Amino acid sequence: MWKTLKPLFFTLFVLGNLPATVAQDLHLYDVTVAGFTIGEMEARKMDTEDTTTFRLTSKASFWLFGQINVDYLTEVVYVGDQLVSSSVTSSTNRGDFSSRVWLEEGVYQVDANSYNYEHRGRILEDITYSAVRLFFEEPVETDRMLAENYGVFGKVFQLKEGNYESLANGDKNRYEYQEGRLQRAVMQSPIKNYVIKRR
Repeated sequence: MWKTLKPLFFTLFVLGNLPATVAQDLHLYDVTVAGFTIGEMEARKMDTEDTTTFRLTSKASFWLFGQINVDYLTEVVYVGDQLVSSSVTSSTNRGDFSSRVWLEEGVYQVDANSYNYEHRGRILEDITYSAVRLFFEEPVETDRMLAENYGVFGKVFQLKEGNYESLANGDKNRYEYQEGRLQRAVMQSPIKNYVIKRR
């Protein structure tokens, strides 16, 4: 009987140790300044069981009193509807910056360091929406978000159907959606303002 059941037990063991299925959503954008393409952005959403990971990666190169190269990575993790960690890193030939928000014993710790900006503190309330999600969904049910790179809350306003504006730490960004999918965004940055366009 063992010889008969052995293949079955082996199959069940292998299946039980396979990683959970990961559902992915991928969007590609061009990064432009004054109509010229200076780089690209990849927006990826990964779902596995009750955990969702949002990831933005971008590379850009432009002239600002000398050539500037920027590699930018945002990674935000939600469990259910609650943010549990966010990380924003930028690497440039003018310096590197990193901002983190993470949940520790029920309290969010903030360590934000971006261009001409530093902030350390705590957030005592739940975070259920952050800026990275604007790249994946139209914000029809929220008017508030965490700005991951600053570690502070910002506002989200609807300007007209499919058009929204966010405001955080003085940065004002505009987002344009069609059928709930982001098509274009005008982004303010302390280094250089830019536009992203869906491919």
